Formats: sequence, C-alpha cells, structure tokens
Amino acid sequence: MLLSQTRAGGQSAAAGGFSPTESAVIEDNDRSSRSPLSLILTLLLVVIVPLALGVFLANRLLPRPQVGVIRLSYEIGGLSTYEITEQLKAARENPAIKAIVVVMNSPGGSAAFSEELFLDVLDTRNQMPVVASIDLLAASGAYYMAAAADEIYAKPTSSVGSVGVIASLPTGVFIEEDLLTTGPYKAFGGTRDGYVRQIERAKLAFLDAVRVGRGERLAIQLEDLSRAEIYTGVQALDYGLIDGLLSGEQAIRRAAELAGVRSYEAVELYPLAFETDFIPLPLFNYQPEPIDEARLWAAPTNLAPGLYYRHIEPAGIR
Repeated sequence: MLLSQTRAGGQSAAAGGFSPTESAVIEDNDRSSRSPLSLILTLLLVVIVPLALGVFLANRLLPRPQVGVIRLSYEIGGLSTYEITEQLKAARENPAIKAIVVVMNSPGGSAAFSEELFLDVLDTRNQMPVVASIDLLAASGAYYMAAAADEIYAKPTSSVGSVGVIASLPTGVFIEEDLLTTGPYKAFGGTRDGYVRQIERAKLAFLDAVRVGRGERLAIQLEDLSRAEIYTGVQALDYGLIDGLLSGEQAIRRAAELAGVRSYEAVELYPLAFETDFIPLPLFNYQPEPIDEARLWAAPTNLAPGLYYRHIEPAGIR
C-alpha cells in the first residue's frame, strides 16, 4: 500500500514539474538568452535598425539643403530681368533652397530693370542669404544689382564698378504743323536741361544704393565713385566694393556658411524655374552656356532712348 502511494506521488511530481534533465536544458537556454550575441542582436533590432530606417526615410522625405545658382549674363533688359526674377521667386517658394549665388558677367543695361533686380534681391534677402560672385564683369547696372546682396566676391582681375548713368538727350524743340499736342513738351518729353537733371537724380540714386548696400564696408568717397571708373577685383576690395577674392565654388561654400548648412548641393535655378510638363527636370540636363567675351564687351547698337546703368567700353580697348 505504501509502495503504491510512493509510486503515485512520484508520477504526480513527474507530471506537475520538470525532470532534472529538463531543468538543465531550461537553465542553459536562460544563460544563452543572456549571452553577448543575444544582446547584440537585441540592440540591432531595437535601436540600430529603426535608426537606420529613420535616416533612410528622412533623406527621401526631407529635401536636402540646396544652394541655388543664378546667372546674370550679358546685358540687363526685359528678358534677362524676367528670367532672373522668376528664378528668385522659385527660390523663395522652394523650402530646399537655403541660399543663392548670383554669378555675374554683365555690363549692365536698362536703369529701370537694374533697379528692379536690386529690389528683388533685397526682397529675397529677407528669406535667405544672397551672395554675388563676379566672374569677368559686373559693371554699372550689374553692380547695382550686386549691391543688394549680403556679400560680393570677385576674382583679382574681375572688372567691377562703372557706377554711373548713360542717356541720350532729346532733340531740340520743334513745331510740327500737322501734330496736335496738349502740352508744349508732349512731342519730345521735356527740355534738354530737364533730361540732364533726370540723369543727375538717377546717378544719385545709384550712389545711394551702393552706400546703403555696402554700409560701413565702403571705403571710397561717393564723389570719387561717381567718376564711374572700372576697377579690378583687387582695387574693388581696397575700396570696399566687394567683400573678398573668391572663386565661384568658394562663393557657393560661403553662401552655404551664411545659411548655416554644411551638407548641401549646388543647383542651377533656371531649369527649376522654367521646367515644364513637356521637358521633365531629370531629362532637361541644363548646362549654362560659356561666356562669349566678345559679346560681353561689345558696345550696344541702336540704343533706345532712356536711362541706362551700362558700361560702354571705348573703341579699340579690346
């Protein structure tokens, strides 16, 4: 009787618990679960993999910071002004664009359009840094635009300056018997003396824009600047017309520094501003044209009446 109870008790213990062999296996499993390899695998699954996934998705969901490049080439007129203002607008509306570099190769042009570019750059500066990078030439109206930038850079032998106005005077007063007008100057706009005063006011506005744009950095008297001379980059730096001597690539890096970004890419803003459904951006493959120096320095032909912030190279110089 006692023997049968002992056997029953043993069977009950075996059914309700673990045998010595099973307990040893469980203990081994517990120890293996706490092994260094197990901890490493846990770390990978819990920390590293989600972190890597987050970085992977962030690079695709969040735009990489960009420095936009705008190119002012040749004369400032209606078309070039439209193209540049559209690029500035595209930059302001694009959250990825953190700074702008305007690469300049221009003798200037229309006074009114030069003033529009100046004002548009000032407006853009409220959102992001704008750096002007003078390549070969930024004269007259082109320098007018550059004066609105946060900083201006050039090469040692770049041509900078020509702060002045060109205008054609009206013809003398005349009477046309078959032409009726409501005022004595309606047919020709005003007197020659009046035009001279307009030119002088335009010159003073130009000088004031440079004074305000350059501020305390300006190291030349406005009276001397009004002589409308062309300076080399080295001279312009001495006179405070530029902030330093940098290459185009260095100017882009400087713009990124002003924007406070380290990892960035430089992008041409022209295709971003003018891409269409017919020419998708990846297939556009925009490449800026090389500068034609003969065209850059050529004197204008058939200059229409009006006020111009434009440099005209004397014949035979180049």
